[in-house]
Amino acid sequence: MELGRTIKYYRIKHNMTQAELADGICSIPHLSKIENTIYKANHATASLLLERLGINIEDEYAQQAEIKHSLEAFIEAIQFVDEKEAHAIMVRLLDKESTIARTNYINTYHLYMMRYHLMSGKTHLALQDWTIIDKNKSNFSEVEALSARLFYGIYLVNKGRLKEAKELLFDIQNEDYSSKYMFAREVSFVLAQCYTQLNEPEKAIIYAKEALTIFKQEDNYIRAFHSQMLLGINYTQLNMVEESTRVYKILLRNTRLFGHDSLYYQATFNNGILLKKIGEYERSHQCFKECISFYEAGSQNYVYSLLADVEVLFYMENEQNQIRMNLDEILKISVTRGFEKMKLQARYFSYRLEANDAMYSFIEAELLPHLDKLENKHEPIPYALELAKWYQKNGEHEKANEFLSKYVTETKRRELSIV
Repeated sequence: MELGRTIKYYRIKHNMTQAELADGICSIPHLSKIENTIYKANHATASLLLERLGINIEDEYAQQAEIKHSLEAFIEAIQFVDEKEAHAIMVRLLDKESTIARTNYINTYHLYMMRYHLMSGKTHLALQDWTIIDKNKSNFSEVEALSARLFYGIYLVNKGRLKEAKELLFDIQNEDYSSKYMFAREVSFVLAQCYTQLNEPEKAIIYAKEALTIFKQEDNYIRAFHSQMLLGINYTQLNMVEESTRVYKILLRNTRLFGHDSLYYQATFNNGILLKKIGEYERSHQCFKECISFYEAGSQNYVYSLLADVEVLFYMENEQNQIRMNLDEILKISVTRGFEKMKLQARYFSYRLEANDAMYSFIEAELLPHLDKLENKHEPIPYALELAKWYQKNGEHEKANEFLSKYVTETKRRELSIV
């Protein structure tokens, strides 16, 4: 175990010079190299140096061994998405942060704190960890450097910076040594997420299948569920009804048996999208009602569920009052929480409910300009087509052609999914 950083920490804490500490034990240059981890101090030298600093070397070994064990358990809990265990270990590690800071585990600590926060959906905390990681990356080992790049790629996906993420992940995947490390095999899964959000289902399915194979081999059941979820979403996009129905049947059963509520309701939501697509509106509506009851009011997934239900209710008769209630709630939450896209989509449905031409001015002036800023270039298409048809109907063919030429008309609308 490397004790150089510990020796340096206590020397500075005791306001001792290197000459004072090294006197009679080793040379000053030798101590400097120990402190800077160029040399690894032998047990006898490290013991004498720490003894002069008032530290028992065996206690220090025990403390560092405990940190090492906790970090290994933390990493495993994150890899297998054991959220409860990961949280408990995270709390213990935070309590030992000052001790970890003077060990060789400090980089691993910050890397997996970042990964933990990404797993927990706290991207602002992940960014704080990344700031520390980025400042120290020149001192990283090969595995630490690879971890940092992968975790930053996951951060980019979570922030919707999909093109940047894709390039970074491909770079990692193309490096020969990446396959040696268990965590690096997550690249396939993150690429599947990337392509799902970019509405490129054929590519997403390739990587989701690859990830599913890996996670099944490792008995990583929760990550296997995540991979199956991506398969279900993308099968739905490609109208592969039989395949997506089978995937959701498996997911709904297994997540219920595992007692994993969040994944069960993700599967319920996405199954509702499939049912809507094949015209089973009543069953789809029931799926979204279940999700609305489960998700915390005001959360993003709660608003997703309300919005998806609005679209289904349009296909069902005599549901205008429920549509209005849903839209009022979506607008209220979206304004408060800053959910700009969902606010605009709710306004679109409000105009659609009133069935007047003001909807087309709104699409052109507000909705399309917002969607054009997003990396998923497929989302604006159905609205642009709706607008083009309206211009054609009114004899403004040049204006209609303007929108038809700007957007790829063959591409179908990406269905809303909870990934």
